[in-house]
Amino acid sequence: MLRSITRYQPHYWKDFFKRILAPFQWNNSQLGCVNDNLLDLLEQARREWAHAKIYFNNVTDPDLIDHAIFYMGATEKKYVYLLKRAREMGLSTERFIYSE
Repeated sequence: MLRSITRYQPHYWKDFFKRILAPFQWNNSQLGCVNDNLLDLLEQARREWAHAKIYFNNVTDPDLIDHAIFYMGATEKKYVYLLKRAREMGLSTERFIYSE
């Protein structure tokens, strides 16, 4: 039994793992899709954050004020997170800098 295990050469294992891992490797065109998708998500998050600020400024009901505060905080965190991820990936984020 020990002989059957030792007869496999290292290059067989390399081929085996290459075949298993092949579906999980990304090519350049797939990375472009991820980058475009991240930029789309970043733009959407920026719009949501701006909407949350407008909502907060216009709400009058005390219960809705609490909701507006939490909503504004959540959208800001989401925007900052996506902005950080985009910068880590080396994407240009100049157009996403939020200005009031």
